[in-house]
Amino acid sequence: MQVLVIARVIAGTAIEKVLPLVKPEAAKVWEYYAADLVRTVHYFADNSGAVLLFEASNLEAVNSAVTQLPMVQAGVLQCEVIPLAPYTGIAELFAK
Repeated sequence: MQVLVIARVIAGTAIEKVLPLVKPEAAKVWEYYAADLVRTVHYFADNSGAVLLFEASNLEAVNSAVTQLPMVQAGVLQCEVIPLAPYTGIAELFAK
């Protein structure tokens, strides 16, 4: 199953609290990427967060991984976890 995770730095968080966590956060995301848990990662253009596409056997695995992110553990990052389903609307083009 694929799961979209929208991760945002909590509004009002001092940059001094975030900066020391950038490298550990990147290392954890790389760990997930190398383990085929994270498929893609994109920053928001304003650097206020990121979007990650996870692929896992179940939602619990993704939720568990998200709670292990250093910025989540430090309380500076909030994540919205959105399970995805394949788009089936294209089939309507060929319906009889």
